[in-house]
Amino acid sequence: MSSAIQQLDPLERNKQLIIRWFEEVWNRGNRNAIAELFHENAVLHDGVTDIRGPQEFHAFYDSLRAQFSEYQIKPVVVLAEDNLVCMHWSADFRHKESGKSVHITGTSVVRVEGNQFVEGWQNWDAAGVQAQLAAQ
Repeated sequence: MSSAIQQLDPLERNKQLIIRWFEEVWNRGNRNAIAELFHENAVLHDGVTDIRGPQEFHAFYDSLRAQFSEYQIKPVVVLAEDNLVCMHWSADFRHKESGKSVHITGTSVVRVEGNQFVEGWQNWDAAGVQAQLAAQ
């Protein structure tokens, strides 16, 4: 972590951490950042699915990367309170098989401890993805 980020107050540091997650992991495709930022005992509640630890997150990540490319996820609103940080985001990406562009929004809330995510909750527009892929 850069010294400039370390000098931020804890709420701003947490905001920068979630922004960095989406930039590094999704936009840049830096798979190594997962183990750095997602605690070994972390759990992500993705709708009805729980993803536990970096190894399970890698499988989730690899599955999405196999289906989609050209990720561009942008923060819309980022809020922080205590050790929780929330980011409402918009995402554009391309479906590899059809070549179709997809646009969705989602919201991620994470609990941070020691500059890592230890628990997260996210909801994103999966129905919107399916509708855009089904459109002619």
